[in-house]
Amino acid sequence: MLLERATKKTFYKYLIFGLIIGVVLSAAAVGAYHQSGDARFCGSCHSMKPVHLQWSASPHRQFTCTECHLPDTHIAGKVAYKTRAGLNDLVHETARDYPAGIDLSTHGRQIINGNCVRCHASTIAATPMAQSGADCLKCHRYLVHGRGQDEGGIKVEK
Repeated sequence: MLLERATKKTFYKYLIFGLIIGVVLSAAAVGAYHQSGDARFCGSCHSMKPVHLQWSASPHRQFTCTECHLPDTHIAGKVAYKTRAGLNDLVHETARDYPAGIDLSTHGRQIINGNCVRCHASTIAATPMAQSGADCLKCHRYLVHGRGQDEGGIKVEK
C-alpha cells in the first residue's frame, strides 16, 4: 500500500512536470511562429533587404509577409509550408547562393494570387479577372515590391 501511494505520487509529479514543459514548449512554438512572420524578421536576411525596403514603401506595407506568401489554409498547412520555405531560405542564405533575381515558384504564384483574390474579391467581382481566374501578377507584379524586386538575392563582389 505504501509503495503504491509513493508510485502514484511520483506519477503525478512527472505528469505535472510534463504538462508544465508542454505548456512552455507550446508557448515558445507559438511565439516563434508569430515572430518569424514579422516583416522585420523576413527583412533581416541579406537576400531580402531590397525586397523588404520596397515593401515598406508600398500601399500593402500594413500586411505581414506571411499574409501574402503563406497559403490561406488551416494552421497545420501554414506551419508545414512555412517550415519548408523557411528551411529552404535558411539553406540558401547560409550557403550564400541565392541568385540575384529570386524567382517566384509556380506554387508561390498560386498562393499569392489566391491571397490577392481573397482580399480584393469585392473589387474584382465584376471584372474578367474574377471569371477567368487570371494571374494578378501579370499586371500588378511591381505593386508591392517595386520595380527593383529582381535585384534581391546575394550580391557577389567581383
